[in-house]
Amino acid sequence: MTDSLLNILKFALLAMLYLFFARVLWAVWSEVRGPRKQTPVQAAARAAAAAAPMAAHGPPTQGQPPSGRAPKPLKTKAPPRGKKGSVARLIVLEPRGSKGTAIGVADEVTFGRAPGCTVSVPDDSFVSQLHARVFNDQGNIIIEDFGSTNGTYVNGTRLTVPVALRRGDRIQFGSTVLEAN
Repeated sequence: MTDSLLNILKFALLAMLYLFFARVLWAVWSEVRGPRKQTPVQAAARAAAAAAPMAAHGPPTQGQPPSGRAPKPLKTKAPPRGKKGSVARLIVLEPRGSKGTAIGVADEVTFGRAPGCTVSVPDDSFVSQLHARVFNDQGNIIIEDFGSTNGTYVNGTRLTVPVALRRGDRIQFGSTVLEAN
């Protein structure tokens, strides 16, 4: 081989090594910085993969999602209008291990990892110690986020103020998805 061909191959190898290291650094940086803040449009465009279970009164049976990243809010349609009656309970849709569990909302229900919460989710690291609460305010069922890091979502929109729930609304915090019924 000629010297010029060897020089070309040497530069091609160096370029490939730089690209490889750049990709490794990008992957490490993505894991270290954590999830990015999303606009409601971006949040609605992604589907959540829920893997961590939730128990209404006890510890879950599995750990957190395998990716190690916060689950994305579910893509949901607006709840159907015209359903009569007020919200009386929340039905667990995700995780699969707790699917169908009904949580009554007659007075106040708190969600979080702390053992004192009404619904404790101790193994989901994307849920705060005291994450959110659902309470009855003169016949209206209200959901309120307690300033959690990863947020509480209603129909794919992150809560910034307390919101009244309607039948069919979907609530998500961490890997847990509930439906107002």
